[in-house]
Amino acid sequence: MRVASKKNIIVVLLGLLALPLWGADESTAVWTRLYERARSYPQKQQIMMNIVEQHNREMIPVLTEALQEELDNFSNVSGVTERSMQSELMRTIVKELGLLKAVPARNLVMRTVEVSDDSILQAEAVMALGRMGARDYAEPLAMMLRNINFNLEGPQRQRENETLAYALVFALGRLKQAVGYEPVFFASRAWYSSRSGVKELAEEVLTTMVEDPSEGLLRIVVENDEYANKLAALQALERSEAPEEAKARGAAAGLNEGLKYTAGNISEGQVLKSLRLYSLGMLEKYPMPEYPELIPQMKRMIRLYSADRVYDEDEMITLMEAMGSFTGEEEAARVLADFLAYYNYRRETSAPDSYRIVRALIQALGNIGHPAATEELTVVTMSEYWESSIQREAENALRKIR
Repeated sequence: MRVASKKNIIVVLLGLLALPLWGADESTAVWTRLYERARSYPQKQQIMMNIVEQHNREMIPVLTEALQEELDNFSNVSGVTERSMQSELMRTIVKELGLLKAVPARNLVMRTVEVSDDSILQAEAVMALGRMGARDYAEPLAMMLRNINFNLEGPQRQRENETLAYALVFALGRLKQAVGYEPVFFASRAWYSSRSGVKELAEEVLTTMVEDPSEGLLRIVVENDEYANKLAALQALERSEAPEEAKARGAAAGLNEGLKYTAGNISEGQVLKSLRLYSLGMLEKYPMPEYPELIPQMKRMIRLYSADRVYDEDEMITLMEAMGSFTGEEEAARVLADFLAYYNYRRETSAPDSYRIVRALIQALGNIGHPAATEELTVVTMSEYWESSIQREAENALRKIR
C-alpha cells in the first residue's frame, strides 16, 4: 500500500472516532467531507461501510449524494476492475437507502436499475425500491418481470435473469399494486430453476399481493391459451382473499373452459379433466347466487356421459356433488331427475355402469330438496330391480324433500 493511501485511511479513521462528539447535522457534514476526500474506490467503500453500519436516517443526504456522484460518473468508468468496485459501492449505497426507506432517493435508485448491466446491482436496487414503497415504479418493474418471464435471452443469461427476477417478485410483492399481479403469477409458472427460488417466492407473494385479484385471474382463465395456466389461475383465485362470489364466477368460467376444448393428446386431456374437476369442486364450496349459465353446461356433461361416456366416474360424482349444492333450484333438480330416469330405465335390463354415480345422484337430489325429483326417487324405492342399499338412499332423499 502506498504511503499516501495509508495516510488517507488514518485520517478517515481519526474522523470516525471523533464523530460521536458532534450533533446529527455536524456528523452528516463530516461524513460528507470524509467521503469527498476519498480518492479511490477502496477508500470510498471503507467510508461507506462505516456509514451504513450506523443505519441512521440522518445519513440519507450523504448516501444520496454519493449515489448521484457515481451515476454522473458512470460512463467514465471503463476498466473491468474499476467497474466491479464501483458496482460494489453502489450496491452498498442502494441497499442502505432501501433499508432506510429513503423515498426521495427513489428516482436515483431507479436510474441505477436502468443504467447498470450488473444483475446483482440491479437486483439490489429493485429490492430497495420495494422496501421504499416506490409505487410509482410498479408498472416499469412489472414490465421488466414480464419480459424476463418470456426468457427471450435463453440460457446465456439464465443466472443473471433469475437473480433479477427474484428481486422483481420481491419488490412487486412489497408494492402490492394490481399491475404487478399477472407478471408475478406467470413468474410462478415460468422457466426459472428450483435453486433460484423465484417460483416459490412468487407463489408466496400472490396470496397477499392484492386483496381481490379475481379480475386478472379470470382473464387468464378465459383468455390464456395454455390449459395448465387456466387451471393454475383458478387455483390461485381460490387461495386468494377474493370474495366467494368472485371465486364462484371463476369456477363457472373454468368449467366452461374445461368443456369447450377437445384435447389434442393424453396430457392435454388430463389437464382439461383437472380443470373441470377443480371448477366443480369450487362450485360446491362457493355456490353461485344464480345458476342459469351453469345448468346448461352441467346438463351437457350428463348427456355426453349418458350417450358416449365422455367423462369418467370421478368427474360425474364431482358433478353430482356440485349440483347438490344448488339448494332449492328447480332446474337443477329436473336435470338430475332426468338422469335418474335414465338409470331407472337402464336398470330394468342391466346393472348400472357405476353404483357410485347413482348414489351420488340420489344424494344430490336429496340435498337440492326440490319436489321435482319426487317421482323418480319413488320409482327407485318401489322398483324390484334396485338393490336395497340404493333404495335406502332414495328413501333418505325423499325424507329430505318432504
